[in-house]
Amino acid sequence: MKNIASLIIGIVVIIIALLAGYWFWIPDVGALRTWDEFQALPTLKCDIGDSSVQGLSGTMYVAGGRLRADYKVEGNGVASTFRTIVTEDGTAYTWADEIPFAERSTLTLGGGSTEENLFKISRCKRVWSLNPDLFVLPVDIDFRERGTPLPTEYDENGNLLPEEVAPTQ
Repeated sequence: MKNIASLIIGIVVIIIALLAGYWFWIPDVGALRTWDEFQALPTLKCDIGDSSVQGLSGTMYVAGGRLRADYKVEGNGVASTFRTIVTEDGTAYTWADEIPFAERSTLTLGGGSTEENLFKISRCKRVWSLNPDLFVLPVDIDFRERGTPLPTEYDENGNLLPEEVAPTQ
């Protein structure tokens, strides 16, 4: 009877150790190369920024094949806050708070994409859950395909002219 109790206790200890190991194991998000690897990530909260990229800081959230990144880029006395959401279908939406910038593209994990670079400079930890509202796109922003020229003309009050009026580059 003592041997059976010892065996059961040993098995329970091994299971607890395996579960703890799984929980504390954090994948190297900077090494992601495929959409399948991205979708397989556990629920994470990441701090964006490191000493190699001066002036960049923020937070990134990953859950269920979706991503939300809120980050600030500062340089030469100017700061801009950007937001990126990657939806379950792999579409990346990026917009800025202070400047007229809003684009969409397919998530790319190679070739120096914005998303790949965010992964490379993030330190992540597992979290139990995230608020699903983090991954909801704003409804009042018109996203352009990445690479589409933006309007470049402003009226006398400094307001950006509509695309139909403004010449493009």
